[in-house]
Amino acid sequence: MKRKRKAKKLRIFILMMVLLGVLTFVIHSLSSQAETTPSSYYDLDRFENASTGFKFYNDPDYESKIGIDVSEHNGTIDWDTVTNTGIDFAFIRAGYRGGIEGKIHEDATFAYNMEQAQDKGLKLGVYWYSSAINTIELQEEIDFVLSLVSSYSIDLPIVFDMEFFDEQEGRINTLSIEEKTDLALMFCDAMEEHGYESMIYGNLDWFYNQLDFSRIQDRNLWYAAYQDKPAMQDRFMIWQYSHTGTLPGISTNVDMNIMPVKK
Repeated sequence: MKRKRKAKKLRIFILMMVLLGVLTFVIHSLSSQAETTPSSYYDLDRFENASTGFKFYNDPDYESKIGIDVSEHNGTIDWDTVTNTGIDFAFIRAGYRGGIEGKIHEDATFAYNMEQAQDKGLKLGVYWYSSAINTIELQEEIDFVLSLVSSYSIDLPIVFDMEFFDEQEGRINTLSIEEKTDLALMFCDAMEEHGYESMIYGNLDWFYNQLDFSRIQDRNLWYAAYQDKPAMQDRFMIWQYSHTGTLPGISTNVDMNIMPVKK
């Protein structure tokens, strides 16, 4: 009888140890999962489609601002009509440096777009397409942009937009990650020194693989991804969610953007 009791106690002890081991494993697994699962700055599932056809961020603590970005590629815009579509802001291209030939150009519709959009009461930002390959060229671009915007009231950031232009002959193809990051930050710092907000434009590849994200993560970021929901976990100021939008008053497709603003 004593042997049976000892055997029973042993089985209970072994069972308890097994259960303790399983419980420890489960707790450890859940803890590890919590540590490795990234948390997003926004709840990405809250970006939804509104009945207006625009995106909105479905969070009572935020207000969704909708905007467009335009250039000479959008032709002559009827800003009276565009303003009545319900958009809140517009980014106007100031110009660009040629991606191969390297010359600086003012956007052919910059002055018209700025004057018309400003007259209609839209909040305005400006973007510059850069192909600078060194700080000397970038300073030329900075001076050019500042001279263009000096006559206007700029409500939103002035944006640095650098992208690969041509796989074979693009001027910036040989720039390193640090060189591209240095140029982006030099541009932003110059805009802020002159009293403007600044921002960097890019998609996930550009932010995380072509720039040093650790150096830009605290800057205003304009994130481009043409999909139903954003995928960027880190903070961004604006999401460019479509390049095929349609608006009355614009004869071409137009880039559409949403800016969630904390109330």
